[in-house]
Amino acid sequence: MTKRCCFFFLLLFLAGGASAQTYNILNYGAIADGKTINTKSIQTAIDQCAKTGGTVLVPAGVFLTGTLYIKDNVTLYLDKGATILGSASFADYPDNDVHYINFFTHFPNGSSRTNKALLFAEGVQGITIRGKGTIDGNGAAPAFDLGDDAHSDKSKERPCTILFVNCKKIKVENIHLTNPAYWLENYIDCDGLLLKRLTVYNHSNFNVDGMDIDSRNVIIEDCTIDSDDDGICFKSNSRNNFCENITVRNCTIASNCNAIKFGTTSIGGFRNINISGCVIKHSAESPIYHWQKSLQFVDEPITVLAGIAIEMTDGGVVDGIKISGIKMADVQTPVFVYLGNRGRKQPGDTTAAPVGQLKNIVLNNITATSHSKMTSSITAFPGYYVENISLSNIVFNCMGGGDSDEAKIILREKPTGYPENRIYGYVYPAGGLYIRHAKNIALNNIKFDFINKDYRPAVIMDDVIGGKVNALKSPSNGAETIKLINSKEIVQ
Repeated sequence: MTKRCCFFFLLLFLAGGASAQTYNILNYGAIADGKTINTKSIQTAIDQCAKTGGTVLVPAGVFLTGTLYIKDNVTLYLDKGATILGSASFADYPDNDVHYINFFTHFPNGSSRTNKALLFAEGVQGITIRGKGTIDGNGAAPAFDLGDDAHSDKSKERPCTILFVNCKKIKVENIHLTNPAYWLENYIDCDGLLLKRLTVYNHSNFNVDGMDIDSRNVIIEDCTIDSDDDGICFKSNSRNNFCENITVRNCTIASNCNAIKFGTTSIGGFRNINISGCVIKHSAESPIYHWQKSLQFVDEPITVLAGIAIEMTDGGVVDGIKISGIKMADVQTPVFVYLGNRGRKQPGDTTAAPVGQLKNIVLNNITATSHSKMTSSITAFPGYYVENISLSNIVFNCMGGGDSDEAKIILREKPTGYPENRIYGYVYPAGGLYIRHAKNIALNNIKFDFINKDYRPAVIMDDVIGGKVNALKSPSNGAETIKLINSKEIVQ
């Protein structure tokens, strides 16, 4: 056989091999008209691909579909101009009886939630979703117009766009994700997750978080998120697992709720999480939340609730969070750290949930401009303390405007309330930072500026045991820079 023939057969072999590994959904009957339900066609391509491993190709066009079950070692590639569009009918989203039992997948009595999703997987590994196209959850469809947090009613559980449970080795890269009916990306008990260069735009409904992460060994980088609800939200749905070993870097997060949030569900806990180099700002639009109209003393029409919210309310443990290099604008409250005790049980609990722990938090190199009288805060409740919190190299440009009467406000204790920056009211008695029920607090090189003159102390420490304050700067407005209440062992 001549060399030319050998080369020809080699090319033929390679071409045949490449073709066998790529499964174009058009070859399985998919129709790109945005009207035809393509669930069966796309699922057949996925099932065939799973037999050998390879790529399911979604070419340019709009492909309407219900639930797709992603299988082992399948890459879902969306070509430029390709859109996977979620069906607007609940009938196209079957209930999924998830084997992994936790607070999200099951009701407290142990019965299964519907666990509906556009893209679903449980116990699968080697999943990749990438390309230049779009996954659109169709969340603004009238069928999904059910109000805030309607999933608590089993008959009205809206589908997540992506719901992966107990999966390994997941990559979601480059694509555009938008318009979820409920949470956009929900990763529960997954191990090995990469979310990279994603563009997220969520303003289609209530409860449309950008990313919900209850997993371990996670990297989130170079993502752009614009969400009506929380931006990046870490959850902990089971006392059997921590949400841990996570790196977030170089992301831009716009939100009408909390930009970077730990909780609210916090049954197990959060450990070894590093966040750096991120920008936080207000969303491009706010079709649902009109905070300036519904809350007092907010001086911008579109604002983030809290730039950083670290909440432990359900008996778990927060231990080892480092956040650095963050630039915030348009926030009501730059930092909200809260230890509470809602007593939330996970399925199977027969005794009361324990009180959680919140400790070992490092916040460094942060600038923020805030637009409310809801000051940054670090709080627990009587008899319990947040511990070992360090803030350094921080500039807070505060709205200010507090008067001498507001400086005398005594905030009532709220250990069981829903944790949000306004849990204690719309005005805090400190102009810059309010700390209550805390041990071992370090404040180093912190500067407060006030857009409007403020007669509240810049910092209040109430029931703080052990603390170091160094190089704290605040303009003199006739109020104390630091006010100590029932506190001791504070070194200034």
